[in-house]
Amino acid sequence: MLFFDIQPIAVKAYGGRRYTSAKTLELERRQKTRGFFYLFALYDAKAGRVRWAFLARKDAQALASFLRQVRRWYPDQEVWMILDQDGAHPRKCRQTRRLMRQMRLHWVSLPKVSPDDNPVETLFSDIQLMILDHSNDPNAHVTRQRISAHWRMRNRRPDRFIAIPFLY
Repeated sequence: MLFFDIQPIAVKAYGGRRYTSAKTLELERRQKTRGFFYLFALYDAKAGRVRWAFLARKDAQALASFLRQVRRWYPDQEVWMILDQDGAHPRKCRQTRRLMRQMRLHWVSLPKVSPDDNPVETLFSDIQLMILDHSNDPNAHVTRQRISAHWRMRNRRPDRFIAIPFLY
């Protein structure tokens, strides 16, 4: 059982709360974006592991390339993906439904207005708090490296499992 979601990431100076020694932190009123990408994340409920990819778009073609990667990660297993109500997801996109059937990937859609039911939202909150809120990255490549390093460390920890109350 795999939980899936997509998060847009905008790389800005001081993404949120940044600790500094300056007496007053003066930023431009309208910060310029230093880069933008989408973070595709997958949480394996059985293993507690996170898998991810960084893609430039969030359309059906980008989702199709990510689904091909999912099939490479799980070549012989029966895969059930739990998705939210996003437009590129199979419930609303015919092209994605067709591809998932061809790849023998099954899906279940979460009800509307229930983002807390998806544990990937917890992972995105962790990225926001630990990486983006305290960043001053010069470009999107550095931000991608920091997110990857954070999730690689998380996958090594024994307490990497997220409690999913409705599964127990």
